[in-house]
Amino acid sequence: MSFTRFDRIVLAVLTMLATLITAVILYGDQLALEVVDFVPAPEADHISTRATIQVTLSEALVDVPETAVTLDPPVPGTVSIQGTQLLFRPDVPLAANSTYRVTVAAEIVGENGHQLEDPFSWQFQTGQPRVVYISWDEEEADQIYLADVSGQSVTTQQLTNTDADVLDFTVRPDGSQIAYAILRDGGAADIWLINSDGSQNRELLACPDAACTQSRWLPGGQRLIYERRTIPTPGAPPGNPRLWWLDVTTGETVPVFQDSQMLGLYPRVSDDGQWLSFVSPIDQGIQLFNLDDGSGLLIPNQMGSPAVWRPQSDSLLVTNINTSDASWSVELTSVDLASEAITVLSQPMAGEESVDDSSPAWSPDGAWIAFGRKLPRTPMGRQIWLMQKDGSQAIAITNEPTVHHGEISWSPDGRFLLYQQYNLEELYAKPAIWLVEITTGERTEIASPGTLPAWLP
Repeated sequence: MSFTRFDRIVLAVLTMLATLITAVILYGDQLALEVVDFVPAPEADHISTRATIQVTLSEALVDVPETAVTLDPPVPGTVSIQGTQLLFRPDVPLAANSTYRVTVAAEIVGENGHQLEDPFSWQFQTGQPRVVYISWDEEEADQIYLADVSGQSVTTQQLTNTDADVLDFTVRPDGSQIAYAILRDGGAADIWLINSDGSQNRELLACPDAACTQSRWLPGGQRLIYERRTIPTPGAPPGNPRLWWLDVTTGETVPVFQDSQMLGLYPRVSDDGQWLSFVSPIDQGIQLFNLDDGSGLLIPNQMGSPAVWRPQSDSLLVTNINTSDASWSVELTSVDLASEAITVLSQPMAGEESVDDSSPAWSPDGAWIAFGRKLPRTPMGRQIWLMQKDGSQAIAITNEPTVHHGEISWSPDGRFLLYQQYNLEELYAKPAIWLVEITTGERTEIASPGTLPAWLP
């Protein structure tokens, strides 16, 4: 029997397939698990102090030990898996300007039983946290700027160059991206996304008939939650605020709640990603919503200020008005999630019967609270104070009655406080951004004018 050229080709293909099938049967279980990709890149520098370590393997993972990923110098953290990805999220910020070696343990096993043959290691270097804020450009349009405060002098960089005003922004937890809202004609506001180095600026969500603002990242950095206020006709006042989800990868957006009558503003998400808090104008309080099981808790509140989550996600701070006596107070209270107990932290200063405290900010270790304080019923500017988490040892950091201080935030290492200030006695005073080192009291001006300062970790 003779074979045609076509027959010989078919026979060769069948032989090759049979060989491959045999090899898979005989040696498939002996194939090793492999590292396909990893982030941060090897020898990368200027990495965020809040970076998440991501390792992609050649097959999906089912379970891994707590020591699957370690850092040197040692850093406590949480190991988790998402399909083929192995994630390590540090519990505390990494040290600035430091080199870290990552090691993936050899005992990791994939869902098909394949194992990483040898430990896999690489190293990267962190950078110095920078300051991100809003100021206006030469055309008097509000833009996002970055300030580097690591050297002898402050250097600034304009990050955005939009044809409309930037209203607000939110920094991704790992510092790699910034989502921001820009104002359009007629009152509409879109959400845009830009890398922290200024690259890949793109529209994330077009809102031609709504104001989409006040976005906040979820811990994983894959989704945003934002306020959406419908604008019936261009130029008309925006409607009631409702909360929506936004997938950063796909651009898909859906309401957080199926009930269209549920209103919410100032969304905040706990650092562990389990809880959503928001101001509920209908309920006259702050609603807590568990994103895992759907449970909730209402905290009565007349102030309408956003809640501030403790980094450990076990409690939150709320600013409230106390009208129980003739001398009303604006107080800071803490809410414990486990017991639902509400504790008043604010204590009147010597010689005073009431307090006027607001704008709290947790230290990275959750041990201290920075906040704004002024003498009740006076026109003086709000000063920066510190107190321990139980309200004790309250001390003043600033003492400038004619200057108002606000928008307080801690540096990732807990050394500095970042804040916004303006002079109450100066006509047409421009808001400025300052930095104070807590232990020494040394202050540095970051930008003037400047508003809404935040840290780019």
